[in-house]
Amino acid sequence: MGHLNRFRPPGQSADSSPGCLPGESPAILIRFSSEQGAAMLPVGLQLTLFRCLALLLALAAGSGALAPAAFAEDQGTATPSSGSLALSRAAGFQIDYYPGYKLVTVPSPWPGATRGYRYLLVRRGSAAPATSVLPEARRLEIPLRRIVTFSTSYLPAITSLGEAASVVGVDAAAYINDPAIRARLVAGTTVEVTRNYQPDLERILALAPDGIFTYGMGNEWDSHPKLIEAGLPVIIDAEWNETDPLARAEWVIFIAAFYDKEAQALAWYRTVEKNYLSLKSRAAQAATRPPRVLNNGPFQGSWTVSGGGSFMARLIADAGGAYLWADTKGSGGLTLSVEAVYERALTADIWLSPSLMASKISDVTALDRRFSGLPVVKSGRIWNNNLRMNATGGNDFFESAVIRPDLVLADLVAIFHPELMPGAALTWFRRLEP
Repeated sequence: MGHLNRFRPPGQSADSSPGCLPGESPAILIRFSSEQGAAMLPVGLQLTLFRCLALLLALAAGSGALAPAAFAEDQGTATPSSGSLALSRAAGFQIDYYPGYKLVTVPSPWPGATRGYRYLLVRRGSAAPATSVLPEARRLEIPLRRIVTFSTSYLPAITSLGEAASVVGVDAAAYINDPAIRARLVAGTTVEVTRNYQPDLERILALAPDGIFTYGMGNEWDSHPKLIEAGLPVIIDAEWNETDPLARAEWVIFIAAFYDKEAQALAWYRTVEKNYLSLKSRAAQAATRPPRVLNNGPFQGSWTVSGGGSFMARLIADAGGAYLWADTKGSGGLTLSVEAVYERALTADIWLSPSLMASKISDVTALDRRFSGLPVVKSGRIWNNNLRMNATGGNDFFESAVIRPDLVLADLVAIFHPELMPGAALTWFRRLEP
């Protein structure tokens, strides 16, 4: 694979191998769990149910957060002075360059959206284009200096760009793993900007941010309309719509555009892409049969599995697995009865992410006594993505893995085809204890 440092705890060398339940990360409920029947809702009391449905995992660990290698300052990749930036896979945004400014467009911020968002970006200190130019676009001076984020999954890209100091507000401090942001929280230079699961407009306004990264769902739980109404500089990140893991990772370039650092992010993304495709090719050469893979687990009498066109289904296939619902359509979640899932689960060879808190096989059988009879449970081939947790229950898988699908794929290839990666140290997944 191409050279790119792994996410690692502070001090570890690069080559070393809200809810109703604790440990939920409100930052990631769309990014990894929209296909699990959950919506990312870090604001609003309705978040409680959605967080439970996300089946996130919690196990406190004091080893620190994972941090991506910083994007190099100069990697020989220049952004154009005119025309459009060529993207590899992401379909949800575009960047166009004009004399004196650039235009970032998010044409469809959520499924079924009837309008998009445009951001006219002008370098700080430069003359602004005439007011007649794209009057509907939100005008922002870049690079951003003071930002608020409403998802922890934006933070790895921001800190890797060397812009941790620009983060003055976050929506869920307890779930953050990024060491640079946690240090700022301790110092008081970054503060939490929600109260009772709602944006604290007074506090946000007092911070005087020049950018607020958030998302939209197109329903009554959206918080961005209130922020826009208050005159705040909202930036809609729609990365969660992408079903290709690499397309999601490419959204680092979207964030980088607001710091005038697209070239750095683009070069970094190309290395991630190279790593991912190399792993995918290796998995395709496996001599063993693709293992049949079950994912997620039951919650309140139903079981939501990822659709056959989903992000998770793509990862399983690229890692050389045979997903049990690969024959279904749709990129979101399929909510089924426990009985319907159980019937297919009888054929599963591997089970991923069975429950929020599972660390032992007994945690899984406690969900439903029938699970003791599943061959996959008897074999003990069950893995959870809760290897990296902070002391307050934040799961780094849902924070950092969005921009490192190559490391997620490496974990899955090692699980599905260990003969291809002997001795591999997993980044996020761990096998449940007997």
